[in-house]
Amino acid sequence: MFDILLKHAYVVTMDPDRRIIEDGAVGIEKGKIVFVGESAEGEKHSAAKEIDLSDHVLMPGFVDAHGHGGHSIFKSIVKDTSYWMPIMTHTYKNYVTDEFWYHEGRLSALERLQAGVTTGVCVLGSQPRCDSPVFAINNAKAYAEVGVKDIVCTGPCSLPWPHRFSRYQDGVRIRREVTYDEMLDSLEIVIQELNHANDDRTRAYVAPFGVVTSVDPSAPTPADRCVALTEHDKKQAKDMRKIAEKYGTRIHTDAFGGMIHLAYQDKENALLGPDVHLQHCTGLSFDEALILQKTDTHISVAPGMRQLTNRTPVIELLDLGVTVAVTTDGSMLSSGFDMFDAMRRAQMIFRSAMNENYYLPAEKLLEMTTIDAARCVGLDKEIGSLEVGKKADVIAVNLMNPRLMPRFNVLDTMIGNANPTDVDLVIVDGEIKLDKDGAVSVDEKEVLLKTEEEARETVARTPYLDAFAHPKKKQWGQTKIYFDEVRFDLEENRKDGGHY
Repeated sequence: MFDILLKHAYVVTMDPDRRIIEDGAVGIEKGKIVFVGESAEGEKHSAAKEIDLSDHVLMPGFVDAHGHGGHSIFKSIVKDTSYWMPIMTHTYKNYVTDEFWYHEGRLSALERLQAGVTTGVCVLGSQPRCDSPVFAINNAKAYAEVGVKDIVCTGPCSLPWPHRFSRYQDGVRIRREVTYDEMLDSLEIVIQELNHANDDRTRAYVAPFGVVTSVDPSAPTPADRCVALTEHDKKQAKDMRKIAEKYGTRIHTDAFGGMIHLAYQDKENALLGPDVHLQHCTGLSFDEALILQKTDTHISVAPGMRQLTNRTPVIELLDLGVTVAVTTDGSMLSSGFDMFDAMRRAQMIFRSAMNENYYLPAEKLLEMTTIDAARCVGLDKEIGSLEVGKKADVIAVNLMNPRLMPRFNVLDTMIGNANPTDVDLVIVDGEIKLDKDGAVSVDEKEVLLKTEEEARETVARTPYLDAFAHPKKKQWGQTKIYFDEVRFDLEENRKDGGHY
């Protein structure tokens, strides 16, 4: 007997044959998929629960292969600034509480759940914060409560070491300098405690801030500045490899132009290979693309307008056979965890970048957010497609609305016009986590109000955030934003312990 039979759906399997079954069914038992086929065949089996999904697309849950824990709370606060990175980095390192990572994690997981994301990467902060394991533990606890699978990513942030962080005890800010070795100890605890935790719905990956440490961690570096690895570059790569291998886990980090060339100089410990997933990869040279091909390194890209001027060579990498995923990069004011929107933006941006309107068809984009994304994070044997034996991570998209009708070229229509409100069923490991009435495992209103309370407390304790949260000048009638106050003083905040 099936635990659940999902029937009469337009089933998009994403299996090796990429089967589409127009009147299809999926049988689930003990958290696994045990049947994929025609509804008439599926109905021959008894089931404890049957769900008629006529007028729905049934497909694997989205895998968001890169996003940031923390951003969901700040998406409507820190905006319209050229100092976004130093503001966010300084705030995460100095002005958030331990509980922040739990409340933000529930908001983040809830948004992902409602968008049909069943597995999501969470890099803790704009740079991964790893001076204590508590942040990762609280993030994982939050995701487990909501029911979304969580890949917690943390590790060493930017130089220098020791690095200053703040913790709060009874509301009092305690500043402390953390050494590199202390950070390594904290990282090991995170991996030990969280990898395969929560009934294997939590994974923990080693995530240094950048594949090398000695160049700009957030932008491409010109070739004449990418000459040789530093001793710390080599040491950190060796340490990351050692921890990942010791605990049998993977490596997730950022890369930009110049970094791949540098990293490849260290053939023994380079953070490259099939156990590594690199995010962003803007500004890569073609020889760096060939290195990714040669080393079988997987990459992902969050499509944004900056790709038009300094792009990730997505098309070339795909043609070379490199596995590439489309990601959200986190919840932001303009996009959120909306994977439909991420696919649309990827298609528009890379067609514009290539000056060719036929790149990235709907079928490829769907691969890049399901089975290819699962491969990027090393989980393609478990999730990413509807196949017998895989974990039952399944979503249903309701087609019965004007944006998605009539039902011709269903995949193109769904990717072109669908949004998270069309997702009305999410199943993770065979358990229903979202239905037509909303989230099953948590009280949505309570999550939202508690998170807003945490956000207000964060703004109140952080000296510069009030100017962003409550701007004095309104812009009615303006064609451009004009500022009448300094909202963030970079030098003052460096004195406060900021490292960028």
